[in-house]
This record gives sequence, C-alpha cells and structure tokens, in this order.
Amino acid sequence: MEPDVDCVIVGGGPAGLTAAIYLGRFRRNVLLVDGGESRASWIPVTHNVLGFSRGITGPHLLNTLRAQADQYGARRIASQVTNLKLKADGRFLVTWEESNVCAATVLVATGGLDVEPEIEDARAAVKAGLIRHCPI
Repeated sequence: MEPDVDCVIVGGGPAGLTAAIYLGRFRRNVLLVDGGESRASWIPVTHNVLGFSRGITGPHLLNTLRAQADQYGARRIASQVTNLKLKADGRFLVTWEESNVCAATVLVATGGLDVEPEIEDARAAVKAGLIRHCPI
C-alpha cells in the first residue's frame, strides 16, 4: 500500500519551509505540519540569510518561504503533531488533532533550544533587537 504522502515535515520555521520548498521542487508529495511558534517570527531583522544582504524581518522571511513552498505544491497544516508511530511496514503514521496521515518519511525540523540569558522578559528583548538569535 502506498503512503498518503512522501514526506511529513514537522515544523514550519526556516528549516522546515526550506525542506518543503526543495522536496516540492523535486516533485514530492509534501505535508508540513506547523504549530506556528517559530522563533524566527520574533526576529526584528537578520542579516544571516542568503539573498537578503540588507536584512529581512523574521515574519517577512517566514511569509516569503511559505509562499515559495506553496508555489511548489507543499501542503501546510496549522497544528502540532501529537503522535508519530513507525509501522511494521516501515511507513510512519503521523497524527495531529483528530487527523492522521501515512508517510514514507518524516523530517523533524522543530528548531533548536536557545539558552536565554537570565533577563526578565527576554522574548521582548529579542523582538526589540537587544538579544539576537540566528534563524539558520
């Protein structure tokens, strides 16, 4: 039995969206499940992304990557994966909310964990550009 999709990508930040773009360009059937909490959305401006030497805001970067992933046929779902099971036949059963899909492969792009400085409301400091995280 064939899988529902070639690949489920878990995470819709720069890494997950880049994977969706390339897999879509390679004509793979891709489903990206995004909980909507990419740390890139906090970034006021970054100069660490190829092609944007003058800088780009995190939200603009994410929107640009989403549009490009859509252009190449990647389907995106706003949700969080709640269960991932490797089946006996080597395929994956990926579950979110009340839905699931069978996938040949799964790419987990849930990002890194930052070690925040012990500053009150560090997230606001990131948004203000006082603390910088690289979106790469």
